[in-house]
This record gives sequence, structure tokens and C-alpha cells, in this order.
Amino acid sequence: MKSKVRFSAYCVIVTVAVVALFLIGIVATRHQSDKCIGLSVIAVVTTLAGLFYCPMSVSTDSNSVKIHRLLSGCKTFKYSDIEAVDTCYPSAGGLRLCGSGGFFGYWGYFSDILIGQYFGYYADRRQCLYIKLKNKKQYVISCENHIEIVKTIQRSLK
Repeated sequence: MKSKVRFSAYCVIVTVAVVALFLIGIVATRHQSDKCIGLSVIAVVTTLAGLFYCPMSVSTDSNSVKIHRLLSGCKTFKYSDIEAVDTCYPSAGGLRLCGSGGFFGYWGYFSDILIGQYFGYYADRRQCLYIKLKNKKQYVISCENHIEIVKTIQRSLK
């Protein structure tokens, strides 16, 4: 089963706004080479990081769950490594420890009062699922059919 990641309006607005601000800043500093080069480097590095972690889809097969990311390979979780899975709703008031809070989705390390510390690969907080591994690492991911993905994983864990 494969399910596409749907980006919330907030993520789309933040991504477009940040890219637009980078472009405006680069154009505005085009006659000041040091500032223009510095801003260009920051814009490229930030955008590449966003594209590297940006979740595009989630799939399940007979052995694992995979998060398909835009520029990097799949992040794979074998069923034998998964301790628990369920739907969840990450808190808007959760702390972003390192990562993005809307630029190409939510990705990076977060801390939430209900979930605890986790790594996020999601783009719409209303479509999230939670994976806890046996090594105690936790992940929050999102996709359009998150409830069906959770049911599929739960069946495979039994």
C-alpha cells in the first residue's frame, strides 16, 4: 500500500514565502557581492536540506514501512523493529529541537508533551501516525491514508 503525503496550507505558504524571501534578498543584494554570495549560500543549503528531508509518500510492503523522501533515499522501518504504531496529533505547541517547522513540511527533532522526543517526517498534523521502535526511537509521519497505513502495520506486527 502506498499513500501520498498531502501538505497543509501552512506548509505550502511557509515554503513559498521562504523561497520568495530568499529570492528577494538575493536580488536586493546583487550589487553587494559579499552579502549576495552569503545569502545565496544560505538559501541553497537551506533549500537542499528541505528537499533532502521532504516527505513525499509512505508505503508498506510485506516486511517494512518506507518513507519516500524527495532527494534522499527511503527511510525504512522493518516490522521486526517496530514496537508500537498508532495515529497521533502532534501538538502545535511542541518544541522543535532541530529541523523545520513548515519549510518543505515538518522534519527534524521535536519534543512534545504527549509523544516525547521524536523525529518528524510530516506535512499535515491532522494526518499523522506514530511509530515507536524497539530501540525506543520514535517517529511521526503523515500521509493521506494514515489510518489504513496504521491498520496495515498493526496487522503485520501480530
